[in-house]
Amino acid sequence: MLLNLERARAIMDERKLDGLVAASAENVTYASGFANWTIYTFKDLEMYVVIPRDGDLSLVAAIDAADYLAQYPTTTSRLYVYGTFHTERRPGVSLTGAEAALVATREEAIRQPNALTALRQALADSGLSGSRIGLDERGMSPSRWQASREALDNVAIEEAGDLFRRIRLIKTPAEIEQLRFAVCAVEQGILAAFERAAPGATEWDLEVAFRTTVAATGATPGHFETSAGTRSAGCFPASAEYRIQAGDVIRSDSGGRYQGYWADTGRTAVLGEPPVELRRYYDALRQGIEAICAQVKPGVPIDTLFETGVQTVREAGIPHYQRHHVGHAIGLEMYEPPVLVGKGGSSDIHRSGGSDLRLEENMIINVELPYYELGLGGLQIEDTLVVRRDGYERLNTADHELRSY
Repeated sequence: MLLNLERARAIMDERKLDGLVAASAENVTYASGFANWTIYTFKDLEMYVVIPRDGDLSLVAAIDAADYLAQYPTTTSRLYVYGTFHTERRPGVSLTGAEAALVATREEAIRQPNALTALRQALADSGLSGSRIGLDERGMSPSRWQASREALDNVAIEEAGDLFRRIRLIKTPAEIEQLRFAVCAVEQGILAAFERAAPGATEWDLEVAFRTTVAATGATPGHFETSAGTRSAGCFPASAEYRIQAGDVIRSDSGGRYQGYWADTGRTAVLGEPPVELRRYYDALRQGIEAICAQVKPGVPIDTLFETGVQTVREAGIPHYQRHHVGHAIGLEMYEPPVLVGKGGSSDIHRSGGSDLRLEENMIINVELPYYELGLGGLQIEDTLVVRRDGYERLNTADHELRSY
């Protein structure tokens, strides 16, 4: 199970809630294991997971979700479906495998005319009528939130988006394995892209190698922020025009997703010998990353990681180095709280979760120290770490050396 049920129940007790309802794609995956592409693509598609304080979980889904559920059952006990989806059955043919499971899934599901009627019934069947629940507003438009409050007049509702983020802060063993797979897939893709680098190759050539390699693992390729030469100092998309030259540094900050879980990894390579100054800068960044990693263990304030990383880089060779953050938590969202900011600092375009937070066992964080200098080039090191009882476990397997091709 992906859901940290013990932690969820403790937070429900703290907030005096009798149940939670997941509504965003990320929280539906977290609560049930349902990770079909549809809920990440169709933003108006309604799906809910009812999580009682005591009792079994229920899933509310569109009828066409049964096709996915026939092959990948969830951790929920009851299924409520709504909507229409036409599938014909050939007379006289005995069905087996996923086809037979699909028929059984549809027959066993509790049908309702629409999603909110189904959710209301699921709450009642879970013994939550008249109770106080937390509803995940982050998966809803304002109009849908209002419609939910009107339709669910059998319960008292409070917003629960931030509660789900608090629960997800500490990862379960199943989540850690999902993330490990995603990290390895993306790392393989980056190394395959670097292998494709040669004089005359374009950044698009590298992107094809990355996406092909990641997809071959079973993961879904994500962003490919990878560029060469002085272009590597910008967060540019891959270009079909720029042709890689000897001496070019190639900075890659790339990602992907496996069963809903994100990887976000950074590595740097060079075609031949890089400019002397960039090699010196890279060594300073490497020392900064390793200094941050050495600090990682339960109880350490996140602003300590920030100060350690930035100060080490400055002392090691980039005295003017600046960053608005040195990493972030990761999971079903690429950026999850906490963002690793300094004391009183701002995560700028991302929510930080507060600089006073401390690391806890089984948190998963990305640590990163990129450097961008227009006219010279860019550098990137980014790793994914599991906070363990006495330190950390690094999910990346490639080392921190500047790779030469």
